[in-house]
Amino acid sequence: MLSQYLSLNLQQQLSEISEHGFSIMDNFISPANILALADEINTLNANSHMQIANTGRSPISINTQLRGDSIYWLNEVEASPAQQAYFKKMEDLRCGLNQHLYLGLFSLESHLALYPIGAGYQKHLDCFQFKGGEQLPKRQISCILYLNQDWLAEDGGYLRLHLNAHERARLNLKESYLDIAPISGRLVLFLSDTFYHEVLATTRIRKSLTSWFLTR
Repeated sequence: MLSQYLSLNLQQQLSEISEHGFSIMDNFISPANILALADEINTLNANSHMQIANTGRSPISINTQLRGDSIYWLNEVEASPAQQAYFKKMEDLRCGLNQHLYLGLFSLESHLALYPIGAGYQKHLDCFQFKGGEQLPKRQISCILYLNQDWLAEDGGYLRLHLNAHERARLNLKESYLDIAPISGRLVLFLSDTFYHEVLATTRIRKSLTSWFLTR
């Protein structure tokens, strides 16, 4: 059964994803869990457990000109209480997406991310290009939960979501993109193989929890 939060808000989000390919959900989990996840990043970073992020599926493909974040992959079996609360919400969301949109989502991969001052992530897609007949799970929906308290416009670090002409007209945008502030508790969802996106350079440390729903 869907949680109370999602039962009240899920239909709107499902409609937005179905019609527009992306959705923004504020207050996705409790402020206490947001603070706990942010503190986990602080602890992991202080203990040198955050690793410089690679590009693509190759563990040796590191390009700090393309992206400047450090990450820590999560394991649901070893999840902390705050992570468990997040995974419960995401399981509710997965069930709702499958029930209403027939997406065939079967699992979730997730990591914590830290962007140091001055770091960003250049324009890219989250869906990998496979070669040689690879049969690997495919990233279907990208999900980014922000963990930043009291974020200000001058802090930068916006998610820039590149839109087609129809979406630009619908939102009455002068530019061909939508800039989304990485404020505490905000979850952004979008189709992984459709939306080019980037992270603009940040002027303060920026924290997030990024996940992907996978299909076979």
